[in-house]
Amino acid sequence: MKISNAHLRSFRNHYETAFEFGARVNVLLGENGQGKTNALEALSFLCLTKSFYASADATVMQQQQSFFEIKSVLVSDEGKEFVVRVAYDDNKKNKKFTINGAEVERFSTVIGMFPVVILSPENNSITFGSPVDRRKFIDLVISQSSKAYVEDSMEYRRIVRQRNAILTEAKGRETSSEIAPWNEMLIKYGSRIIFKRNKFLNEFAPYIARTYLDIVDERETPKIEYAPSISVNDDSTLEQIAEAMERKLAKKKNDEARFQTTLVGPHRDEMIFSLNGTSLKHFASQGQHKTFLVALKVAEFFYLKERCNETPVFLLDDVFSELDEHRSKKLLSVAESLGQIFITTTSEKVFGGAEWNQERRKFFIHNGTVVNEEQAA
Repeated sequence: MKISNAHLRSFRNHYETAFEFGARVNVLLGENGQGKTNALEALSFLCLTKSFYASADATVMQQQQSFFEIKSVLVSDEGKEFVVRVAYDDNKKNKKFTINGAEVERFSTVIGMFPVVILSPENNSITFGSPVDRRKFIDLVISQSSKAYVEDSMEYRRIVRQRNAILTEAKGRETSSEIAPWNEMLIKYGSRIIFKRNKFLNEFAPYIARTYLDIVDERETPKIEYAPSISVNDDSTLEQIAEAMERKLAKKKNDEARFQTTLVGPHRDEMIFSLNGTSLKHFASQGQHKTFLVALKVAEFFYLKERCNETPVFLLDDVFSELDEHRSKKLLSVAESLGQIFITTTSEKVFGGAEWNQERRKFFIHNGTVVNEEQAA
């Protein structure tokens, strides 16, 4: 897939900005705070219906405006064109997403249509942060490759909210009859998610091993281990997982009543990252964290390309500032071989004497506007 162009209106500090992108490499140059990341954020709206950076749609509107709009033409690997428009009206608190003029009723149906991989400073929490950050990472990867997983995840979150409400309102009193049907649904959808996550991590293992070796000329072995809230083996069946959830729920019944929250299920899962058998979170250097994350994202690219039968676009936001020159050039070499990439940076030093043409384009961003090289200087 490729993004041919993009037109931003009232988006962050872009009052009205138009891009005609190159088919391979697109570099957005400029000082910090000029709108480079905002442009990538707009592209994430096209692919994911939301920002990879902001939690609420209203926060990306330009100040003193009551709407924003992003329009673009996306082209599939087979050459099919999709005219995509995302618009948000703050007065109506309403967002619309249209494809070829037809409004999408459920945003979840868009996930996976236009696969995207995003590597930004916000992703540092995947290796440094809490379990919820790692769950979000694998959920987004699986969601882009499985419509069923998206639906199961949405339903599971609804079930947990309702179940927690019952536990909170009960304040310790007996709730067996009231909560029983929600237990059944929790097990049904929770076991599906755990089964799919377990399967994904087994499938993903060779991808991360291969891409880590491509980026790092060192003999380090990366590994991701699944640590769910119930006991699961690599070959556990869906039925076995459901039975394990049922047993764990019975065991945790009193604790759930006391703490008034759901203590069993995939929302309690953890993924453990390691290098050469040593915990990444507790013992790795900052450089090892960053390299692991880069390898993780490149592995995500190859996984999605195979599962979606479509080449993802790759958004790299301010990545090179955190890598040494050797690893920056290594990452650039790998990234340029993948497909269409978008890179934000304050310096074009890593690109050396690169030639800029129809396939490789650079854009100078100043105060939310694309300017020429002389103006940028």
